Amino acid sequence: MLKFILLLIVLWLAIRFVSRLVRLTFNVSRNDRAVNPSSFSSSSGRRAQAEEAEYEVIDSQIRQKE
Repeated sequence: MLKFILLLIVLWLAIRFVSRLVRLTFNVSRNDRAVNPSSFSSSSGRRAQAEEAEYEVIDSQIRQKE
């Protein structure tokens, strides 16, 4: 009886894992189709600009403390 209960728990966890994996796969593929390839380059450019601005702020704060 205990083996049966453990088997049910394992099956439930496996089904849950597979369903989440399938949902994640569909969400990623839907997002890839919805987003333009040009937005990937612009978002990475914005990210690089933001990182550069953060470094400049940190650098200026360090200089002010010295």
